[in-house]
Amino acid sequence: MGKRRFLHRSLLAAAAVLAAGSAHALSPQDVFSKVQGAVWVVRAEHGAAPTMALGSAVAIAPRLLITACHVVNGATGVTVARDNGKRVVKIATVVHDPDHTRDLCLLSANDDLGPTPAEIAPIDQVKVGEHVYAIGAPLGLELSLTDGLVSSLRHLNNEPLPDIQFSAAIAPGSSGGGLFDGDGRLIGVTVAIASKETDNLAFAYPAQWVMEVPSRVDAARKRWAAALSANGVAVSDNGEARGSGFAPLENVQAVPTEGQSPTGVKDAYKQYLMLDNPRAFVITSDGRWGTVSDADALDAIFKDCAARGVVCRLYAVDDQVVWKTDAPQVGTSK
Repeated sequence: MGKRRFLHRSLLAAAAVLAAGSAHALSPQDVFSKVQGAVWVVRAEHGAAPTMALGSAVAIAPRLLITACHVVNGATGVTVARDNGKRVVKIATVVHDPDHTRDLCLLSANDDLGPTPAEIAPIDQVKVGEHVYAIGAPLGLELSLTDGLVSSLRHLNNEPLPDIQFSAAIAPGSSGGGLFDGDGRLIGVTVAIASKETDNLAFAYPAQWVMEVPSRVDAARKRWAAALSANGVAVSDNGEARGSGFAPLENVQAVPTEGQSPTGVKDAYKQYLMLDNPRAFVITSDGRWGTVSDADALDAIFKDCAARGVVCRLYAVDDQVVWKTDAPQVGTSK
C-alpha cells in the first residue's frame, strides 16, 4: 500500500506541473538550462559479473523518473547519476506499465532528485514540424543535446495517443531520455532508433502516457488478486498474499536453490526485488526460476507446469514470502 500511495502522490505532483506553452519559444541554450537538472544517466547492474547497462531518465517528480523499460529490464540493481558520477541516487523500485507493448517504466528513487522536475506537455499540443530537443546520455555521454523536428505523429499498436517520430540524432544510451519542445516541456521519452542507416529517424513515447500508469496499475492489481485466489494462493480480505514467515522478503540468502545454481537463483531474486507489485517469484522442479508480473503470466506458468507434470512453487508474492517447506505444491493441478 505504501508503494501505491507513493506512486499516486508522485504522479499527482507531476500532473500539477502540466503547463501550457508560452507564446515565444526559448533559445536552445535556454531550453538546456531549464531542463538539464531533470535529466539523469541510468546505470543498471546485471548480476555479480561487472555488467552495466547505460541509459537515460527524466525526473518528473521529486523522487520519480521516467525511462524506457529496456534500459532496466533484468537489472539486479539500478542507480541514476549526474555530474560525471559525483551524484548517485539508488533506485528502490521499478514500475512497469502493465501493457507490455509500452516500453515505459517509472523509477522510484530513495532520495530527492532535486528541485527541477520536468514539465509534461499534453500530446495534443505537439505539432509536426515543430522544433524539438533530445537530451540524454548517448554512449554514456551525459547531458548531450541534439535538435531536430517532429517528423510525424504515428498511432502504433492501436494506441489512442500517437508516438512521436523525430529527426534529432540519438544513439544507444539515449533511450529513456527526454524529448523537449521549444518551451522546455517534456513531450516524449526516447525509445528507439528506427534505422541503422541514419541517426535522425527516431521515436519517442508521448510523455503524457505517464499520467495513465496509476489507473493501469490498479486495474492490473485487481486482476492479479483474482489470479492468486484462482491458483490456490492464500490471500487476505484485501486481496494481498498471506506471508508464511519463512524469511524476510529482502533476505536473498534464504531463497531455496533446489539444487540449481545459487548465483543464478539469487540474481533472479534480486531482479524480483527491484520490481513493483504485482510480482511473484517462481521456482520449478525442472530447474527454472524467475518472476512473473501479471495475471495472464501467472495463469500460464501454472498451466504449463501442470501440462508438463512438474512442480511449480511460489517463493514470494508481492511483499510477502509465501514459501512453506511442507506445503502442497501450488499450481501442479492447474
